[in-house]
Amino acid sequence: MTVNYNFKKGIDNPSWQYMAFFPGGNSNPGTSQCWDGTRYMYWTVQTGTTATSASTTVLYRFDTWTNAWQYLANTTSGNQGIDMEYDPVRNVVYLMHGAGLASWQVFNLNTTAVTIANQSIPAWSLTTVTLNLPTTSNVGASLTMPTDSSVPAVIDTGTADSTGNTTTQVTATAATGTFGQGMANLQLRVLTGAQAGQLRTISAVSAPNVLTVTPALPGALATNDTFQIELVQDVATATSTTTVTDTTANWTVNAYANMDVIMTSGSQIGSRRRIASNTATVLTLATAVTGNPRTGPFAGAPGATDSYKIVPSSDFIYFQPGNNSTSLYRLDLVATTGTAWSAALAVAPAGISGGGNTFYPAAYAPYQIVALRGNAANNVYMYNIGTNAWTTLTVFTGSETFGTGASSAMITGKRKLLIQKEGTTRLYALDLLTGILEPFGTMPYAAPGGQDGKRARIVTTADGAMFLYIMRAGGPEFFRVPIEWL
Repeated sequence: MTVNYNFKKGIDNPSWQYMAFFPGGNSNPGTSQCWDGTRYMYWTVQTGTTATSASTTVLYRFDTWTNAWQYLANTTSGNQGIDMEYDPVRNVVYLMHGAGLASWQVFNLNTTAVTIANQSIPAWSLTTVTLNLPTTSNVGASLTMPTDSSVPAVIDTGTADSTGNTTTQVTATAATGTFGQGMANLQLRVLTGAQAGQLRTISAVSAPNVLTVTPALPGALATNDTFQIELVQDVATATSTTTVTDTTANWTVNAYANMDVIMTSGSQIGSRRRIASNTATVLTLATAVTGNPRTGPFAGAPGATDSYKIVPSSDFIYFQPGNNSTSLYRLDLVATTGTAWSAALAVAPAGISGGGNTFYPAAYAPYQIVALRGNAANNVYMYNIGTNAWTTLTVFTGSETFGTGASSAMITGKRKLLIQKEGTTRLYALDLLTGILEPFGTMPYAAPGGQDGKRARIVTTADGAMFLYIMRAGGPEFFRVPIEWL
């Protein structure tokens, strides 16, 4: 489909483009989608009725390259609380059914069987997982999967201002410094100036352009010194088969629990192991989990000066039940013995329900999970995977609230959360760095209230163009709009 780019960015609002209508019928309450990051969107749609009782539910995939649909399977009947997640490591799609059900299924996109949660999933098929969800899913429920495959090598950059810099504080110029709370526990690398090469952990973001770092730098950054923000990575000062020590660090205790450490040089180069806990200077590996080769000790002790990197684990999937629940659960997808969902993790600040959603903000806060509350509220929460703790982000939304019928999606690479307001044609972009809600181009149709479903997705096509795709609640209409002007 030809796209008209004859608009002035920042001034003109590009036109919405109709895509091929959804061929499976109207998309009623209980609709969700995911994207494989390259070509295909996967849609599960409850098509039978607008009532909240279970009805006909189908799984399709949409080819963003050819504007074409493919039917894959009928799923377990579901309704409000349906959600999906694509696993780029195992090339499968997870989907749960909502409607107060504890069942979930996996569609295996491979031509060979894969094992998920200690169950063999046949090639190119939809299979019900015998291990049920820890509780039922319902309106506003979510599946979320962290993975390092979508984390950029450089998360942000900045230039030191002429004032406000000390040995423990880096103040960026207004033009280059807009940082958010989710960047805590990431690493600052100084690129130029007298402190070039210094690495420090970001312990706090005390203002949009101020980073607190530990331990103290040898000297304060000078005007126009440049730096970047990245995943934690450095050279070890001591090692064993079960520990990696870096005496130059000053980490928050357990900030990297349930993350992975990858050795990037030396005899164990490429070895990836789960972290059970950390002190200010020592990472301790998790004990072996049967069936998961990325747990347990290293095959041999890395060299005492080998380099390492801390990345989010792609072995876990997280489940938030919705229906005003404050719970969050985690499952090791690779374990083959004692496979079970975790007990409930830290309690969220408030219940998440209709219009709510959880996200993995890889380009902004790769050690965290973000949750939009929904429930006719406007709160945004952040879950720290390592410390197992929630924080409430500061947001400035005016009087806007979001409830059942709202849909949302992360805008890849822009640290913004796109929100489709229920019952209206209005769209917004919530800047997770500043907390400010920005108006966005309106939709062709109003999104009905009560039509629970995750219908919005940001997709970057093969030619690098970025689009917002939305399926209309209550109908088969499917459309997109280019969003490069943001």
